[in-house]
Amino acid sequence: MIITLRSALRRRKLHCPKCDFATRARYDRRPVESVWCHLDLGVWRLQVRAQLRRLNCPDHGVRTEGVPFARAGSRHITDLEDLVGYLATQMDKTAICRLARVNWDTVGRMITRVMETGLDPTRLENLFEIGVDEVGWRKASST
Repeated sequence: MIITLRSALRRRKLHCPKCDFATRARYDRRPVESVWCHLDLGVWRLQVRAQLRRLNCPDHGVRTEGVPFARAGSRHITDLEDLVGYLATQMDKTAICRLARVNWDTVGRMITRVMETGLDPTRLENLFEIGVDEVGWRKASST
């Protein structure tokens, strides 16, 4: 069973998904609804559908307006992508595919988007090399 939430964005200003440009001028309205997958609710799959408008950005040309609940170029809600990004630090990709009901390539693209927007760019500034002797470590831990 798929539950669909239909919504219309009521913002007066349209925002470019690639930059901070905002305008009230609408280029046109997309003829089809945009669809995003949401976090599943038990056995039910949730989708968010919205009729979006397009704007003419001076830097990027004609683009579909950005939405506050999804990253640019994504067909998944930000919460689902953040969950997949966290799960990638805890388990393998195959298990994530089964749990989140997405395919292998989609998991990789989600992780890339989460890393681009959600991680601190200065996190590796004071990184230094650490050497670990795997053979010596295994011998010490097995005794």
